[in-house]
Amino acid sequence: MSLIGKNISYQIGNKQILEDIDIEIKPGELHVLIGRNGAGKSTLFHILCGDTKLQTGKVYCNQIEIESYTKADLAKTRAVLTQDTHINFPIPSEQIIALGRYPHVPDKTKNEEIVETCLKITNSSMLKRQHYPTLSGGEKQKVNFGRILAQVWETPPRYLFLDEPVSAQDIPNQYQTLNICRHMANKGYAVFMILHDLNLASQYADRVTLIDKGKLIQSGTAEEVLTTNNLEIAFGIKTKILKTNEINFIIPEIIGGPI
Repeated sequence: MSLIGKNISYQIGNKQILEDIDIEIKPGELHVLIGRNGAGKSTLFHILCGDTKLQTGKVYCNQIEIESYTKADLAKTRAVLTQDTHINFPIPSEQIIALGRYPHVPDKTKNEEIVETCLKITNSSMLKRQHYPTLSGGEKQKVNFGRILAQVWETPPRYLFLDEPVSAQDIPNQYQTLNICRHMANKGYAVFMILHDLNLASQYADRVTLIDKGKLIQSGTAEEVLTTNNLEIAFGIKTKILKTNEINFIIPEIIGGPI
């Protein structure tokens, strides 16, 4: 059981966005996709989760072509957290999380228990009756993370797709979100996310996939992929790798200006 992308290419007009990408997302792994802005990460992400139609190549989810899934069956198999979720009407946060249970068989008691659990583990219980539009950016991310947890709150393997899930969160909440993702992977879920923080990727990822200009540079462990050579190719910057307590810290060699 896994989600496999084979020979994925994608083009908009004359611009090649992705070129012959092979990738596998395995249950039990936390898999991080990295690359600079415009590298093709979001396009690949949305193709793999079935939200963007394939042009060239195939995506198989549990040995079935993803395009063969009905929307209902796909919603039961994988959940997607995008960068922006725009909801402008006054709906309480607990109802946002409850939307994750919509694809499943109605069971009022079970669904209420799952929503309460997802509020608790995302540290969002105090937000349950607060209207979604009044939340901060980081609070909205936490609530939407709770929604996709509720959506896959069934026996694994299931797939969680997260596009920059901690971009609006403060440091404690970043670690809390990623610790939950680590726990879900340990329980047999497949967790696939886009991260820009290379040090967080180094700390949490079982597998890192690095792409640049729509092409795969390397996929493997963080130590294999996050090398000074690969990072210079992908990001155009020189780095140092500082090893301490078995954790690699990546430090850009930039002086006198912003990263």
